[in-house]
Amino acid sequence: MSKIVFVCTKDRKQRPKFDKEVKILSRRLAPDNISPRPPKIISNYGVSIAIFNPAESLPIRNYSVCMGTFWGTQKNWWRPMAGIPDGSYALFRSDENKVELITDIVGSRTIWYVQTEDAFIASTSQRAIVFFLQDFQPNEEAFSWMLSSGTLGPGLSWDKRIHSLEGNARLILDRSSWETEIKKEKVIYEPVDLPDEEHEIRLKKAMEETFDNLSIDFSKWILPLSGGFDSRAILLMLKNRQGLKAVTWGLESSLRDKRNDAYVARALAKHYYIDHCYFHTDISDEPIEKIFRRFLVAGEGRIDHISGYMDGFRIWKQLYESGYQGIIRGDEAFGCKTVSTPNEVYINMGLTVFSDYEHTPLASKLINKHYQARPLSFEKQDNETLGSWRDRINAEFEIPVRFAALSDLKLPYIEVINPLLSRRIIEQVRRLPDHLRTDKKLLRRIVGSLSPPIVFADMPAIASYVDILKTRRIVDLLHKGLDSENARTLLSDELVECILGSVKVVDVEPGKVRKSLKAFVKPYIPASLKKKMGRRPAKPAMDSNVIAFRSYIICRMNRLLREDARAARHGCLK
Repeated sequence: MSKIVFVCTKDRKQRPKFDKEVKILSRRLAPDNISPRPPKIISNYGVSIAIFNPAESLPIRNYSVCMGTFWGTQKNWWRPMAGIPDGSYALFRSDENKVELITDIVGSRTIWYVQTEDAFIASTSQRAIVFFLQDFQPNEEAFSWMLSSGTLGPGLSWDKRIHSLEGNARLILDRSSWETEIKKEKVIYEPVDLPDEEHEIRLKKAMEETFDNLSIDFSKWILPLSGGFDSRAILLMLKNRQGLKAVTWGLESSLRDKRNDAYVARALAKHYYIDHCYFHTDISDEPIEKIFRRFLVAGEGRIDHISGYMDGFRIWKQLYESGYQGIIRGDEAFGCKTVSTPNEVYINMGLTVFSDYEHTPLASKLINKHYQARPLSFEKQDNETLGSWRDRINAEFEIPVRFAALSDLKLPYIEVINPLLSRRIIEQVRRLPDHLRTDKKLLRRIVGSLSPPIVFADMPAIASYVDILKTRRIVDLLHKGLDSENARTLLSDELVECILGSVKVVDVEPGKVRKSLKAFVKPYIPASLKKKMGRRPAKPAMDSNVIAFRSYIICRMNRLLREDARAARHGCLK
């Protein structure tokens, strides 16, 4: 439930102005529906650290802070150049000679950083860095990626000066020479030639050892439980479930559907005698503009997945105010679904550029205005199979960009840990042959062998965000936000007119959102037909309402970041 900003000055005797600035920034970073704890400040040797809304569970020692959790005891974790711990974290450690930033094996939490002639600033918040730089320099490349993929894209920030540290990497700043060095281990899938049964034994052992090292007080942590394999894997691996509580969220109507995440999760909790709470995510009665602003403040506009937050973050507010430290989340990298073409890999991972979409007038305008190219490092290598390349993109883009952005939405309220992303488990998964990773085949086998006779869900509990963005209240707000001088300056008159002219309204019952036809039909499509359809992959259609929302995010985040810089320059507490 915390964010951190770390400032190191070249002059070790200098202490940057900090206390007043931290007070201002703390107010700006906090969502408007909670009262955050006072920030914690640590300062010496030219290093100043501020932790906003600090959680009790965060490891802090000397001038080093772990934003997250370690698996098991980690000796000397706070010392620069010591070993790299296993865990789910963003690690900041320093002494009088060096500063070191470390990401976990898949970059489940993002570290942003910038270096100037006089200072090195690192943070889990882009807004905090812009605040201390006292000016904002928009990154048009990030605009393009937001429009095409609903994310900031690979390694990009809203500000063109700010960099993100890749997963499984360490950045070392030598404070004497003022030079930085980045060390990163490559993501390599190297299948070991073993019988499938032996692979199963080894992966199951890696999972058991990870959970044996998970030492948390279940009275302060919550398990988000769905009807799928990932959260059920966590539930089954927890040997001592005493005091464990579970939550599920989604539409109120989802509880009545036996094939739905909500219905199955409740059945699982009942089977294991676990307290279970279901939160409705039907659209809040609050003004939509207020909900959207809260969404952007919490997640800093890194992703467009608004579906689970249309309740106005009521779930997260309630968990925070009830005293919970965090959630045990089921993000994982056991393998991705079957693909047959490179284009399917990019689309499934969300690594989409404008040319990936079906040709439409809107797509043409976006292509003409925004040049895009995927980084060469994301291309398939000669020594990679389609399956290993697919899963490498999952590790190098989907988890550190999309999944980390989803965690960011929750972190202003509560902590998030991801035990299924432990180094021990990830390294074992990367030794599996493709057929055991595809469609998470081996995980499914392990979970199925341990699971009670309760079906697995095949429908999500939350509404489709495509449907949400077609409701009247939201379309009206998108029109208001985009039909403005700010939007036309950032995006161009021509593009704004094209977007506004193509958005659609689908009226639904107030406070409710219908599920898409695709969600209803999908479970009834025969496997043979799905396979046949898979041989003829079509380009996805570009939804005008989604593009409108992504454009709204661009405009509002640019305004918010400019306001952050202005607040720092003028000492504004508002």
